[in-house]
Amino acid sequence: MESQLKIPTILRIVVVITLVAWWITYSETRQMGLLMKLGVPMSLGMEGWADPLSFAVFTAMWAVMMVAMMLPSSYPTLLLHRLVSTSRNASAKSTMLFAVSYFLVWSLSGALFYLLYVLVGYWRSTAAISDINIVRASGIGLIIAGIYQWSRLKVACLSHCQGPLQFIMEHWRDGNWGAVRMGAKHGYYCFGCCWGLMLVLFVMGVMHIGWMVAVGAFILVEKITPSARWLPKLAGLVMVAVGAMILIAPDTLSTLSSHVTLR
Repeated sequence: MESQLKIPTILRIVVVITLVAWWITYSETRQMGLLMKLGVPMSLGMEGWADPLSFAVFTAMWAVMMVAMMLPSSYPTLLLHRLVSTSRNASAKSTMLFAVSYFLVWSLSGALFYLLYVLVGYWRSTAAISDINIVRASGIGLIIAGIYQWSRLKVACLSHCQGPLQFIMEHWRDGNWGAVRMGAKHGYYCFGCCWGLMLVLFVMGVMHIGWMVAVGAFILVEKITPSARWLPKLAGLVMVAVGAMILIAPDTLSTLSSHVTLR
C-alpha cells in the first residue's frame, strides 16, 4: 500500500518539475538579447565568447533544458528505483540522489557543446574557417549522427533506457553513494543513446524552442516504444538526408534553424 501511494506522488513531482523546466526554458528564449550581451553561445551563428559568466549561464540553461526534455522519459526508471528503495527501507533521498547524478551527467555534456560553440566562434572571428565550411561541417556531423542511429552501440544504449527493470536489476547499488553511481551510469547510457539527437539541437540552435520540443518528444517516444525498432533508424535516415542537404546547399540551414549568415 505504501508503494502504491508513492507512485502518484512521484508522477506529480515529475510533471510539476517538467512543466516548470519548460516554462523557464521558454522564458529564456524570450531573453535572447540579454543572453547575447552576456556572450552566451546559442547557435552556429551566435557562438558568444568564453568567460566564466557565459559558461555558467550556458551550463545552467542547458541543465534546465535537459530536465525539461529528459525527465519525462526518465520517469519509469525513477519510479522503479523508488519502489526498490522502498522495499529496502531506503529514504526518498536515494532516488533524489539518483536523479541529481543522472542530470549531472547531462549538465556536464553541456560543457562539451559550450566548448564547440566557443571554438566555432573563435574560428569565425579569426577567419580560420569560412562560415560556409562551418555549416558544411555541421552537415557532416548530422550525417555521422544519423549513421550512428543504425549502430549496435546506439541499440545497446537504447535498450538500457527502454528496459528500466533490467537496468535496475543489473546495476543496483545500495545506499546513497550507490544511488549516485547508478544515476551516473544511467546518464552515461542515456547520453550514448541520445548524443546524436542532441547534436541536431546543437546545429539547429539550442534556444530554438521548436527543435527542443521535437527532439524531446522524439526521445520520449523512442524510449517508451521498444517494439518500434524502426524508429531510431528512420530518424537516422532523416538526419542523413538533412545533413546531405546542408552539405550540398549550406543555405538550407538558415531555413531550418537559428540562421547563420554566410559570408
